Amino acid sequence: MITKTLKNLLLVGCVLFTVQATFSQATKKLNEATIEKLVATKIDMDKAGQFNDRYTIYIYQGDVQKANSTKSRYDNLGLPWKSELKYEEPNMKVYVGKYRSRLEAERALLEVRKVFPNARVLKP
Repeated sequence: MITKTLKNLLLVGCVLFTVQATFSQATKKLNEATIEKLVATKIDMDKAGQFNDRYTIYIYQGDVQKANSTKSRYDNLGLPWKSELKYEEPNMKVYVGKYRSRLEAERALLEVRKVFPNARVLKP
């Protein structure tokens, strides 16, 4: 009886091992050049601000003319962060910069608030 149970367990174990080995995920090794290319692309996208999970500073919401004048007023300040004009129905909105962390955005907000006291940090 014990030998029959032992044989059955061994048989089930072998079948499970074979099935697992057959259906397991095959891994493909990437060469060093491909990895470096992917990392460089990620860094470029990060610098260009192409990720939507970044903090931003919101400085104005309203009609088109005033939004354009607010954007040009900000651009004339010469601050290092790019401004962006977006239409979100029914108003135009002016955003400044894309920041990876809340702390980075808060530091920039201190500079922006000197001219735009109602500015605030948003996480889109």
